[in-house]
Amino acid sequence: MLPIYSGDPSPLMLTGLYMAGILGGYALVTAPEEWQQAWQTVREAWVRRRRG
Repeated sequence: MLPIYSGDPSPLMLTGLYMAGILGGYALVTAPEEWQQAWQTVREAWVRRRRG
């Protein structure tokens, strides 16, 4: 069973839920080819950033 917390949820949790919703919505409306291209772009940016 999930614990029940009193009070408002943390801003970090709300931001995470919001971003997950945006990403999930994008995945649902985007064609698989475009999703693969977006993932490749993210990977290339990550490699460039790690190289310096």
